[in-house]
Amino acid sequence: MQEYITDFDKLLASLDARPVSADVPVSEHAGESTRRLFDYLRSICGKKFISGQQYLQRGEIEDDVYFSETGKLPAIRGYDLMDMDKKKGDDQVNRAVQWARSTGCIITMCWHWYAPDNMDDMENCDWSFYYKTTTYDHKTSFDLLKAVEYGTSEYRFAVSRIDKAAEALREFEKENIPVLFRPLHEANGDWFWWGRRKDMPEKSADAYKKLWYMIFDRIENFHKLTNIIWVWNGQDKDMQVHPNTFDIVGDDIYSEKDDDHSSQKARFELMREMSHGKMITLSECGYIPSPAEMRKDGVKWLWWLPWWGSFAVQYDEHWHPQFDADGKPLKTEKYMRGSFLKDTFADPDVITLSDLPFFKGNDALPEKFRGR
Repeated sequence: MQEYITDFDKLLASLDARPVSADVPVSEHAGESTRRLFDYLRSICGKKFISGQQYLQRGEIEDDVYFSETGKLPAIRGYDLMDMDKKKGDDQVNRAVQWARSTGCIITMCWHWYAPDNMDDMENCDWSFYYKTTTYDHKTSFDLLKAVEYGTSEYRFAVSRIDKAAEALREFEKENIPVLFRPLHEANGDWFWWGRRKDMPEKSADAYKKLWYMIFDRIENFHKLTNIIWVWNGQDKDMQVHPNTFDIVGDDIYSEKDDDHSSQKARFELMREMSHGKMITLSECGYIPSPAEMRKDGVKWLWWLPWWGSFAVQYDEHWHPQFDADGKPLKTEKYMRGSFLKDTFADPDVITLSDLPFFKGNDALPEKFRGR
């Protein structure tokens, strides 16, 4: 691994020297396809809402629910870099590249960053993205503060994984596929090891920002990727990073209210306070917000992204998907009750896959989705 050290003071000084603009990507290396996507997002922001869906398992049966209900597919596909940290066998990067290359869809990548529980025995310990204070079976005591301290084993591990993430993102670059990249998400909470810790909120917030800057600096200034649009998903003013390191502000909302297709106006307004005029998105959700409610409240989520699995498809207690007599997956009524999904995808302000200017036509879709 070539030695490259993030000089935080120098980096921040260079960021301060540039004007903050919502009209151009923060990446000075953004290539043509990246700028084209960025300009498209800017052109529709506040006017249209982009449909999306997060995926994990290879079958991607969430698509079957959407197509059965609406005859359409989501425009944005969400995947995860988690495979590269602790192999799960879902091959998400290659699947994302294949879909984007063949259909022209938009790709967003998050990163559930697995880290070892024991730096002295990394091969035999648990790895997780959940922090040790949670109640999950698998968790980690990986130290965020040490991860940004040069010379520690945690720092070397962090750098090696950032470089590995860059390698994965370069697979998209090779195909001229831009990526809406969303690392270190939900940093306002203490459930992930990179989040704000209740026992040391200021120190952990400072370390989180440094880790964000390490990721940004290495990808932008060391690896010099040309295909990244940056999505910051820290969700709290205490976790704010420099506005010249993100293009879009994201918020993750999992409402506990029943049938809650509200616009989530209060959360949108909170994100707007931190946005510096940049685009705002519902980067994860359970319930899809109603387009009519968003129009009524003046809420301008750029896209929405329901999580994978049971947020779209019915599963039994053994985590087996449920199908109807014709072999089609059953939608989850809790989140998509009645005709809500069909009505939403028929809304003139909702962009689906076939509405994208990058869509390559029905012939590019798998056989089962052609012909409509």
